[in-house]
Amino acid sequence: MKNNIVKLGGVLCLISAIAGGVLAFTNDFTKDKIAEVEAKASMDPAILEAVMPGSEIFEPYEDTALVESIKTDNTKFVDLMTAVDGSGNQLGYAIKTFSTISGYGGDIELFVGVSPEGKITGIAVTTIQETQGLGSKVAEPEFKNQFIDMDANAEIPDDGYDAITGATKSSVSFTSAVNNAINIYNQYLNK
Repeated sequence: MKNNIVKLGGVLCLISAIAGGVLAFTNDFTKDKIAEVEAKASMDPAILEAVMPGSEIFEPYEDTALVESIKTDNTKFVDLMTAVDGSGNQLGYAIKTFSTISGYGGDIELFVGVSPEGKITGIAVTTIQETQGLGSKVAEPEFKNQFIDMDANAEIPDDGYDAITGATKSSVSFTSAVNNAINIYNQYLNK
């Protein structure tokens, strides 16, 4: 009896090791393709226009060491890109970040555009799992457009925006993502 338990345990360990190896191989094999698809998704013309009007592409930020430093310091930071128009002129920054305060459905991921003058130029929601028809309203223009032209030199206070009635948690989560982008801008870019 004891011998059978040891055999079954060994077989289970072997199966688990094989499954783990297959998953690791699949992850390694597909990670570049997944990154490419995510990059293309962020180049959607609707996202470009929503985040930085007049931009035609988001280019990776030139100082990769700075981007890695931000990722080390800020676990909610996703990426930093430069918004560029059709003539190659840099229009500002596109900061991709998660909320620092979870909403009802978890973290909200945003692209926040910041001009060189320190103004919020636009916001695009890239990931949201809030309740449809209630918390999801934070992704609608009526809510997110109130942040456009706000000063990115200071966090937005709790009374600095109109929250969605009945979706305060979603509103706070959304604003925490905007404030995280503002903090990244001020700490690393506004020099």
